[in-house]
Amino acid sequence: MRWLAALAAVAWLAACGPPAVPAATPSARAHVGVTLYSTRWCPHCAHVRDWLRARGIPFVDRDVERDPGAAAAHAQLEPRRTVPVVTVEGGAVVRGFVPDELRRRIDEAAHARCRAIPSAPGC
Repeated sequence: MRWLAALAAVAWLAACGPPAVPAATPSARAHVGVTLYSTRWCPHCAHVRDWLRARGIPFVDRDVERDPGAAAAHAQLEPRRTVPVVTVEGGAVVRGFVPDELRRRIDEAAHARCRAIPSAPGC
């Protein structure tokens, strides 16, 4: 019977996705390192920029067409070289504009930072 309960739990997780991450405070989010690999003409890149700015999340915007170093780093992250690609402190990579995924990754990074350094700014 225990195996049946375990199987049901696995099925539930598979159907519902990863557990929800509680929202981090705006000040904790503001201290998470975020880099956007983008182009100026890409509408999805503009959506990511607007989304981050609306939430007060600072980010580094690296134009992969104008900056050879950004292009090289981007190629390592996304061999197909599609944009946007967002990296979040801690190693998370979000390809495309996926607001829920981006929020989750930023909140995870903010919570991890506060667990590691409780006295860090924003914690």
